[in-house]
Amino acid sequence: MTKLLVCSILSVFFLSGIIIGQDGTEYELTEKKEIKKAIMDYYHEGHVKSDPKLYNEILHDDWKIFYLNEKGELEQANKKTYMSWYDPNKNDTTLNWKTTIKYINVSNELASVKLQIENQKFGYVDYFNLMKIDGDWWIVHKTSHSLKSLEKN
Repeated sequence: MTKLLVCSILSVFFLSGIIIGQDGTEYELTEKKEIKKAIMDYYHEGHVKSDPKLYNEILHDDWKIFYLNEKGELEQANKKTYMSWYDPNKNDTTLNWKTTIKYINVSNELASVKLQIENQKFGYVDYFNLMKIDGDWWIVHKTSHSLKSLEKN
């Protein structure tokens, strides 16, 4: 009887199209898809086009980046400073950008992401903290380091 009940419940899930993900819920799978799309549409494309307007769509106004400089010292920048580093008029269209999302972890309105973004000249490993605010996922914090610094270790 128990086996029949379990089989019936599983059949209902599969027949209704509900797929429960590795992390437990359909909600998490949906949120991960939204986060990945936002990162690729705005963060990745912001790098590809060197366009700060795209970052404005995913970086929260209170966003900050923390990174180690060439001397290994901690530095930080706010959104305005970060966006000033990019200029579409100086974009190098010969660069082939690749973004690989290593993981996305979602807990309700909070998420963390690890990704690697690189081209033939340089690359970075980035860790994001995101929050879902008013229905949209925003990167509120980023730590980053150069792939060159990984090669030293």
